Amino acid sequence: MYKPPCAHACRSSITNPLNCSSSSEDGIGIKWTVETSPDPECYATNDGFLQTLAYCIYSHCQMVPNSTLQKYWEQSLPKEAYQQALQSIGFMPNITTDVSTVLESASLVPEELYDLNWRTLTAFEKVEATHERYGLVILLTGAIIPIGLSFVRFIPLPNRLRTSFEAYVIAPPLIGHRHKAPIFNTFNMPTRGQALFIAYLIIINVVLCAVGFSSADGSAWYASNRREIVTYVSNRAGILSFANIPLLVLYSSRNNILLWLTNWSHSTFLLLHRWVAAICVLEACLHSAIYLQIYSTQGEHSSESALAYWYWGIVATLAMVIIIPASMLQVRQRFYEFFLAWHVAFFLLAMVGCFLHIYYRYSFKWGYENWIYIALAIWGFERGMRIMRFARHGICTAHVSIVDDEYIKLEVPGVAATGDVYLYFPTLTWRVWENHPFSVMTDVSCGSDTGPSTTMTKGDKGGLLPLALAEKGGDLDKISLAETSNTPCQRGLVLYIRTQSGITKYLRGPKSKFPVLIESSYHPVALTKSNASGMANIIAIAGGVGVTALVPILMRHEGWHRLFWAVRSPSLADSVVESLGADRFDRLNAVVFRERRMDITRLLREEVSRCVGTEVAVIVSGPPRMADEVRLVVTELMKENPAVKLTLLEESFSW
Repeated sequence: MYKPPCAHACRSSITNPLNCSSSSEDGIGIKWTVETSPDPECYATNDGFLQTLAYCIYSHCQMVPNSTLQKYWEQSLPKEAYQQALQSIGFMPNITTDVSTVLESASLVPEELYDLNWRTLTAFEKVEATHERYGLVILLTGAIIPIGLSFVRFIPLPNRLRTSFEAYVIAPPLIGHRHKAPIFNTFNMPTRGQALFIAYLIIINVVLCAVGFSSADGSAWYASNRREIVTYVSNRAGILSFANIPLLVLYSSRNNILLWLTNWSHSTFLLLHRWVAAICVLEACLHSAIYLQIYSTQGEHSSESALAYWYWGIVATLAMVIIIPASMLQVRQRFYEFFLAWHVAFFLLAMVGCFLHIYYRYSFKWGYENWIYIALAIWGFERGMRIMRFARHGICTAHVSIVDDEYIKLEVPGVAATGDVYLYFPTLTWRVWENHPFSVMTDVSCGSDTGPSTTMTKGDKGGLLPLALAEKGGDLDKISLAETSNTPCQRGLVLYIRTQSGITKYLRGPKSKFPVLIESSYHPVALTKSNASGMANIIAIAGGVGVTALVPILMRHEGWHRLFWAVRSPSLADSVVESLGADRFDRLNAVVFRERRMDITRLLREEVSRCVGTEVAVIVSGPPRMADEVRLVVTELMKENPAVKLTLLEESFSW
């Protein structure tokens, strides 16, 4: 902003009145008047000013390259070049004029005034550079550290050390035993691993808001050193708030490049998004509050608050603040569509406010707006990727069949996708932009008319066995829920949806067929990040419709695996078996619990004890309390026997 500081200090030290020319009232000749506040044109054409400035620069900037000085000189569009102004002096200036005297010819600037301005501008420039440097530290480390931590898993460490670290430092909730199940239905407790990174984000922002300041020790701008430092702190908070905006947008994106480069889940990044958003808003409020106090103390609030940069800054800050209460868990759960629309609208309003705040204050001269450009670029890339993902399928047709009062089955013929998809139902409501995530159970559908349905009965261990196997005393290691012949199947997505109060309630309407847009595919963590499909053994635990996320993982797994499925709905269980076909369901090696609660602790202890000496991935997909119970049991097993190569994976959507 003030480079080179010696040249800017020279300019700030020349405040004399000037003789300025203008056309006479009758249009004939030139009229000369003394101006105490000359306009830019007068400065650019006045010989006394240009010569005095040129000589001051020549005297104080001898270590600065001429090209840099010429570039500075040209900023005010003077009538002659820097070297020409020097050569036009014709004598060695030896008079130091008083600042109230009209500047007629080349003069010396007061050295005391020059020194004061040089110290002021040098200190300010140094602190400004530090602001931006610290902003880059926050943005880059927030993106790079997750990548680095993810690659640690490739370091060949002793299994006992790796397991103990996972059991004590990474996997358990920070406090208590709940992670997915919300505390007081308000917030989710992070795991210890998540909490460590959240702590880093908080600490680095607090520290960088508090260090790296230096005073001019007597400033031309500020009444005291305290006022100077307070102003710098306010500016630092504003810059760091800006630097956090690209990071929070990146974390919230489902097309987040970090999801491709790390083994962190989308749920983890959404949790980080909320924490970074809170930090960003607090810094914006700190920036606003300090400047409010400064201008109120100086009696300048009424004049400053009438300026465009001020009220657009207020708009940006308020928009950020309003987003926070509208993003509480209760709002997200009960009014998800409202939350989403509100979130996007006020985010864009905040970005417009930030953009205009910078424009009216600095006219885009110093690059503060680059933080907003980065955030909008990430947001635009994310939205563009969404469009590309659903455009490749075009407009598809969804077929809905009712499973029972709680679940429906949705099929989309002729479409291939795996993992998670986001569905748009443009004809169900006027909110055509709404989309919701679902897990694809399979991209092959086997019709119900190709084989008989399966009758189930209660088996030992509280499970369900096929009736035929129950009568024969079937082996749990080899059972399936159906014994039917091979049935012909067709390409198409099969999804099971638990209908709730949002857009999914309209899927139970009178129409069984309607248009759908499919944004695919988003692969689950277990398939793409932790390579569970390549592990020797998998123990999968599912609750209700959560089984749809686990079926594709187990179908791709070539080693030993077992599925424990707690499902209250017989209709849902029958429909899943029917959709997969008997042979394919056989491959899941499933034990189904319907009439009795699954004893997760006992099951996991028994199954893990059979896999000593081999890698075991425990994957859970189900209600929050089930996921938390599995997490608790697995971490206890890791602590009891660190030699067991246990990996815990969760497949779930976060609000």
